[in-house]
Amino acid sequence: MPLLLMTSLAALATPRVFQRIDAARVVAAARAQIDARLGSERGTTRVAVVGTPEDMTVPQGVVALSVRPLAGRWPRSRVGVPVEIRVDGRVVRSATVWFALAVHRQALVYAADAPVGALAASLKLVPRDEDVAQMQGTLISDPHGIQGMRLRHPVLAGSAVEREDFEHIPDVDRQERVRVMVLSGSIRMQARGTAMAKGDTGDMVPVLVDNAEAPVQARITDRGVVEVVQ
Repeated sequence: MPLLLMTSLAALATPRVFQRIDAARVVAAARAQIDARLGSERGTTRVAVVGTPEDMTVPQGVVALSVRPLAGRWPRSRVGVPVEIRVDGRVVRSATVWFALAVHRQALVYAADAPVGALAASLKLVPRDEDVAQMQGTLISDPHGIQGMRLRHPVLAGSAVEREDFEHIPDVDRQERVRVMVLSGSIRMQARGTAMAKGDTGDMVPVLVDNAEAPVQARITDRGVVEVVQ
């Protein structure tokens, strides 16, 4: 029998040796990543495992677990932690461990309902303990961060104050009465009109000048002031 064939048959006859990796070991590695991300909040955060892999078999060799960095918004109520199982430096299996988080912090909430367009300066904000992992937006921790802004939608009392609730107040607002400066050669005239769109200094917006039949394009030059050049 040729030597090559004998060698191949011997390799087939030799059973492959495997070792078992307990799921608990994978979960522990993933949990360590969660704890590291929580830092000083680890002691006040509730963490529960809601999705675990099964025990795994891998080839014999030196086993190492490699946990990938957490990606996406943090904190959040559901976190999947991907874990790679390496044998002798080679990835042979991977699994994702899912956790449910409840992260409590002091957060600002609205003391009363407020309509769209309400100025941030007019709102009463109060601190309250909240599970911030449930929040979808960017929480406001300092009211100074929303100074000079207004609500872009109505809000309800008790809801958390999020950056996405607010918008910049434009220099000229839609349907705002504006002062219209009309330049025609060396002649400079002044009129009143209504802005048909919002914008900031330097932007072009359509403006319907009083007693005109159609709007004209005007450049915003200051808060509440536009300029038309003919």
